[in-house]
Amino acid sequence: MCDHTNCNIHVGRAHTLLPPSLGDPMLASDGCSLLDDMSSELCRISYRIRASLTKRSLSGKNARETLRAVAKKVRIIPAVEEEPPLVVTHDEDDYCMQNVKDIKTGITRTKRGSLMVTASQPSPLQLYPPGFQSPSNVCTTATVNLRFDPIGNELPPKLGSLCSKLSVSTFYTITPWNDFPSPSYVDSLGRHCYTTTVPLSSLCVSSTKWTKHSPVGMSRQSALVDMTPTKPSPSTSSKEDGTYYTAVMTVPVTIPPTKAFVPTFHSCLISRTYALDMSISYHTPNVNLLAPSISLRLPIQITSLPRSQPLTHPPFYSELRETEVVMKQGEY
Repeated sequence: MCDHTNCNIHVGRAHTLLPPSLGDPMLASDGCSLLDDMSSELCRISYRIRASLTKRSLSGKNARETLRAVAKKVRIIPAVEEEPPLVVTHDEDDYCMQNVKDIKTGITRTKRGSLMVTASQPSPLQLYPPGFQSPSNVCTTATVNLRFDPIGNELPPKLGSLCSKLSVSTFYTITPWNDFPSPSYVDSLGRHCYTTTVPLSSLCVSSTKWTKHSPVGMSRQSALVDMTPTKPSPSTSSKEDGTYYTAVMTVPVTIPPTKAFVPTFHSCLISRTYALDMSISYHTPNVNLLAPSISLRLPIQITSLPRSQPLTHPPFYSELRETEVVMKQGEY
């Protein structure tokens, strides 16, 4: 139950959902390896099923005496559906869904244009239930839009590689969260964040083709209105009725099977979130130093699919007793 104050009803609803097992080094589904769910050692969510056999004590009418008690540890993976995408503002520090960088060349570092990169929140990574005959990899895709606004007749920079990694953040506190946790306000009131990264892929994107656009007769104001939200709008460096270049990249996102991922969740004291970090390197003429890069940080969810067929419920104790009596009568 969640009885503390919350900023909105969405936080209260999230806090009443069953959180997954976290930070408990149980056996994985293969029965051999230990789970590494990338959680902090300072927080743990674990479950046990306890059963006890008691009898009425002779010392008191209502007293009970325990004859035998056993407990079995279980791993909980709740079925989680996709939540609405996060609303990320441009001045937010936790995520970066749009980035602009000036392109400079030569020894004098003369500005030749500006490069803008934008992306939206990708579709969630969907985990399959244990024992499910699923594909070997859990994957999704992210679409990255690029725009280059040249100064003069400059050509767009040649792209190099795109490196992606998954940032795994575990939030824990001794004071209940009244809002969805954020790295911006940790280390206050006993609130902490443990973050680790998982490398995903390094792709060569040098073959990405740029498309040239010449908005003849289109004013800057109309260009801003007509651009779709998924594409970068003209930057401040582009002149009116100027030429610009665009490119689109589809980035596969596949999580490694060597880690144990849990669905994104938020509880009163512990939460787990994920972010997709992407860095795009590019090359400029007359530059012999390290290739510059431009980066994005996107929120991404991990969900868990329900079983296609529910598990068969175990029989009640009374049903077992009736079956036992029938078998004994058949024996006699």
